[in-house]
Amino acid sequence: MVGSGRPRVAIIGGGPGGAQCAQRLADAGCPVTVFEARTRFEKACGGGVPARGMERFPFLHDTRLQEIRRCLVISPSGREARFPLDDPLFVFGRADLHVLMLDRALASGVRLVRQRVVSFRRVGGGRDPQAGGEGWILRAAAPGSVGPGRVATPGQDDAGTETDPFDFLVAADGAAGGARRRLVAGAPRKDVSQGLGYYLPQVSEDFITLKFYDHLHGYLWVFPRPDHSSAGICATLGALPAAELRRLMDDFLRGRYPREVLDRSERYAALIPGAPSDPRAAPVQGEGWALLGDAAGFVDPLTREGIYYAMLSGDLLADALLRRRPEEYSLAWTRVCAPELSWAAGHGGRFFDARFIERLVSLCAGSPTVSRVLSDLIAGKQSYRTLKRRLLLAAPRVGVQLVSRALRQRGRGDVPKVAPIRPARDS
Repeated sequence: MVGSGRPRVAIIGGGPGGAQCAQRLADAGCPVTVFEARTRFEKACGGGVPARGMERFPFLHDTRLQEIRRCLVISPSGREARFPLDDPLFVFGRADLHVLMLDRALASGVRLVRQRVVSFRRVGGGRDPQAGGEGWILRAAAPGSVGPGRVATPGQDDAGTETDPFDFLVAADGAAGGARRRLVAGAPRKDVSQGLGYYLPQVSEDFITLKFYDHLHGYLWVFPRPDHSSAGICATLGALPAAELRRLMDDFLRGRYPREVLDRSERYAALIPGAPSDPRAAPVQGEGWALLGDAAGFVDPLTREGIYYAMLSGDLLADALLRRRPEEYSLAWTRVCAPELSWAAGHGGRFFDARFIERLVSLCAGSPTVSRVLSDLIAGKQSYRTLKRRLLLAAPRVGVQLVSRALRQRGRGDVPKVAPIRPARDS
């Protein structure tokens, strides 16, 4: 980044992180070009935005949102707990979110090119992207040109031509993106999850479903959206064959919905990154470049939530670039988010332990205090690092609630609905 003017920025990928960064920079007068070949897309994602995300990005309130205020959690043995969400979970169809974010960027003057970037190089640095240079030149796969605030249209004179130099390059093309792979080494398998799922047509519910399995570092979800539901399952890459993950999900869905729903559904699959236990394990920026969102591994390794972190990383990078101190981006991420996500990555085995999940679901079913803790976790307002302490401090109140519940049931002649812990048939 040289000179006194605003930097010319190329962003590869127009998802939530790339679009948010582009919009912020363009609003400040930076010339920004986003390369995004997809017009509408979905992915292995529930599409949930927690309350903290809506508070930071209030423009996300949109008619295309589904507001969910109830949750169903199912343990490995099949024990269930239903509870209200004190702060609603907001669910987007990913295609709708993609359009909303790019429309905002275009309105701010971002130049959008509907082309896939196939290569890039340093100005004066040859083919090595790590070599020094004064900027970046990109080459796209298909012809097209575009002005600020407009979408690219095909042309014949610029087929295969390279771009003019950019001062800064942003890779926001996801965990499996080509730009990311050229800039940094691939993430270890333990930090990557396999996600499989369906779009279930005509399935409309007013609650989210979270189903856990024995010996599975992951979970199954069903998130309702305005015109369908997104159902999926995730697990550490290689822990189970994809066919076995698909079987677990199919068995669960066929047990809860009419068979024709699954027969008419559309499948999806994707790799889901996760933040590493050591935030220094992989670089997220270098001289003249940076990674955003999934490309940087900025995903909760437990919930696999990524939308909020992608948009937050877009904000942090934009702030650093506008200060003309891009090196402060990774420092800001380390200060704001890395401690929480790194802790989660190092303690995932305990969180997904079947005995812990069974106890948590049982307590949640009988204690409003415990269900409030889970509600705060879903909203992003409960830190993983203080979760154990909060549960311990709440133990006396939880005990009183459980005794009161048992006495009420006995007075009514009810049999307490506490199922024995047993292996799940589908785990």
